[in-house]
Amino acid sequence: MAREMLKLRKGDSAIMIKADGQVELAGVQDKALIDDKGNISPVILFAAAWAKKDQNLIQHLVDNFRVCVREGYFGTDAQDDFKKIEDEAKKIQEEKKKEEDEKKANEKFLEDIAKQGQDPKVEAQIKKMSENATDISVSDKGPTVGNVTIDEGVENETK
Repeated sequence: MAREMLKLRKGDSAIMIKADGQVELAGVQDKALIDDKGNISPVILFAAAWAKKDQNLIQHLVDNFRVCVREGYFGTDAQDDFKKIEDEAKKIQEEKKKEEDEKKANEKFLEDIAKQGQDPKVEAQIKKMSENATDISVSDKGPTVGNVTIDEGVENETK
């Protein structure tokens, strides 16, 4: 639901924070910063908090906002929108955690396989091939046995 700016009436005050972070105040020129009871204008308080950008204070304001929306201070539409956003964020977190757990399990599985060492059948095959070969090396053409590369052997077979 689109949120619109309120029209100010006589005696109202407001704060506008522009996209670049600049703050503009409206309706505070003819008012005292502190009233007769010692209360500071909430517009001035928030403008000061925004200008200072103290992380603890900003976090407290964010937490307070979340509680207010959950409790319905900004209406049921805002409350419903916020609940949907929270539910979606929770799903994304759960998916990320599941992916991380799967990745860790897969890594552990591969580490366990690596700890077991080479497959005895493969080791026996490598040993048998090595016994009869005169030259075993790896070149830029690929693995070789003797003087013929595997690729060259394939070419010769087709001729």
